[in-house]
Amino acid sequence: MKYFAVLITILFFSNSILPAQETTSSNLIDKDKKNYEENVFNQEFDEYQDTTNAKRNLYDRIPEKLPDWVFNPVDFSNPARVVAYSDPNMEKDEAFKQAILRAKAIFALMNYSTISNITDDYTNLHESGKYSLYSTKFQDFSLSKATIPYDNSGITLVDTFYTKYNEGIVLIKFNYDSDSEKNVDTLEVKGEHLQVFMEKNFRHEKIEFFNFFIKDNIANSDSADLISQYNYRVVNREYDISSIYGEKLIIFEGRTYNYRTDLEFARDSTDSELNTFRLTRGLWNGYVSGILSNITVLSKQLASQVKNTNDFYTLKNEGLIRTVARNKVSFDFNDFKMYENQFCVDLNGQIRF
Repeated sequence: MKYFAVLITILFFSNSILPAQETTSSNLIDKDKKNYEENVFNQEFDEYQDTTNAKRNLYDRIPEKLPDWVFNPVDFSNPARVVAYSDPNMEKDEAFKQAILRAKAIFALMNYSTISNITDDYTNLHESGKYSLYSTKFQDFSLSKATIPYDNSGITLVDTFYTKYNEGIVLIKFNYDSDSEKNVDTLEVKGEHLQVFMEKNFRHEKIEFFNFFIKDNIANSDSADLISQYNYRVVNREYDISSIYGEKLIIFEGRTYNYRTDLEFARDSTDSELNTFRLTRGLWNGYVSGILSNITVLSKQLASQVKNTNDFYTLKNEGLIRTVARNKVSFDFNDFKMYENQFCVDLNGQIRF
């Protein structure tokens, strides 16, 4: 009887513990599922929401309103008025200084450029038995250079604006006289635009590269030359941005850059050939891409020399058409406006003699 009582007690405790164990196991499974959803599934399918990033993304969706004077980017009357932009993610004072330097560079590039352009259009058809290999490569490279002596004291800051993306926008007045004895400072500017389009049978690849380099020498300054370099590279749909200002590397943050204006801009039939440049990577990115792309297009419309080389074999056809041009050019804006978070940029160019 004694042993029977002990057995009943053990069975009672076993039955009371079993639901608790089942509950604990169920909780662990639910917890594992929740962790998997939060740390794996949602992140892989962009459904993961970090509180800080979610608030910033919501904040970025509200467009930054740009001042009206932004849309008068260059006026070359004397004194000239020039607008330019800094990189995002900069302290206010440094952002304005970088934007002023870029405004001076835009003035020099658009007034005193020497543009060198070389275009290669290459085709290759090779046949062997039942198979044929067809490939093309179009490569276009434009190099814009300008070096001017100037008087840094002739530059006046007219207006500024600091965006929520920590970008500085400046409007400067540039009182410039190319023959003035006060021109003891030197500004050197270089813009590069490379485009490569490759096709090999059914495979396509596009590479585009923009580089904007500035060296500013202030004669009465004790500091060394101020260097600024902006590199923007696009390979198919991927991109990379690198920017140096002085001795500092500017960190580019991937954000939803979004802008608006109170001016009534709308696309119309006259804009069918107008190039547009997205502002989703910041104001300077869209602006400098627009200017250098326009320079490339215009440089090929000016005086150039065409060279042809063709080789023909029994089973191989290979040809290269090369166009080379070098001109001294000045530029002005035909049109500049913003439409659906894009800059619409249209330049005209005149050969300088």
